[in-house]
Amino acid sequence: MKKLIFAFIAIICFGFSSAMAQNTNANPAITQFVTQHFPNATVQMVMPDDDDIDVVLNDYTKIEFRRNNEWKKVDCEHSTTFTAVPATLVPEQITAYVTTNFPNTIIKKLEKNFRSWEIELNNGLELKFNSNFKILEIDD
Repeated sequence: MKKLIFAFIAIICFGFSSAMAQNTNANPAITQFVTQHFPNATVQMVMPDDDDIDVVLNDYTKIEFRRNNEWKKVDCEHSTTFTAVPATLVPEQITAYVTTNFPNTIIKKLEKNFRSWEIELNNGLELKFNSNFKILEIDD
């Protein structure tokens, strides 16, 4: 009876550990995006859900993709490698606005929505732009 109980517990533990295993299988479009914009970083975890795909890189950068593999959000706040969102992802108009109005700051988070863009600076300010890159609001 002890052997049966031990076997049952072992099966449950194995099943639980398998369910908790991290999925690192990113599709080719996501892998290419990471390679292009985050050189020297690798995909650590891929977590798909109903609406999007969350990806965590080995340096703790977080990227959110829509189901069509288009990137939606980049968060470098806890990154150990990238101190800012790569400039290749930030529209020139946003870069120009930040450089002019908030010198000596960097963009830690960038979110691209269907009708707006949102950024967070390293000083904690959050800025929202419309699709024509006109500033809509500034939150601290």
